[in-house]
Amino acid sequence: MRFLFIAIACLIATPAAAQDSAQVERAAAALSAIWRPVSGPLTAASIQTACAGAVEEMAAIEAALPPVLDPQSLARVRGLRGFLIVPTGDDPAWSYFFPPLDLAWFRSGIGAIAVLDEAQGLIGVRDASGQDIALQLGRAGEHPVLRVRPPEGGALLTFVGCARSAET
Repeated sequence: MRFLFIAIACLIATPAAAQDSAQVERAAAALSAIWRPVSGPLTAASIQTACAGAVEEMAAIEAALPPVLDPQSLARVRGLRGFLIVPTGDDPAWSYFFPPLDLAWFRSGIGAIAVLDEAQGLIGVRDASGQDIALQLGRAGEHPVLRVRPPEGGALLTFVGCARSAET
């Protein structure tokens, strides 16, 4: 039921909406990482396995960036397993999103970030195609965790933060 609320809130949330800019900055900083999928319980071993090769994958995604950054060229850049999120550097309400190949419904490129409920880690993202996606940030011990709700519904996808993509 909570994610139904999030989905509705995402439909009306935009970066231009009146938000506490400090909240948006914190959310953008927390999202700025390469996130790798974790299946099963979140244990030290499953997190270590998920993060193996994450830094190399982040470098490969960055190397695949085209010389001209436009919506068409960015749409082709994807991770193999990882979900790379990089701040634009200009406005914290905008970041670059490079999802893995298996998240075909999430369009790569620049997307908007809106804080829905900071206390619960609820964030709305509008991807490069204008589709609204619900995210939730949390922690598993010392490791950041990102939960993603596919827009068509279905099971939550769980990712662990493996390496920062920007200095905070």
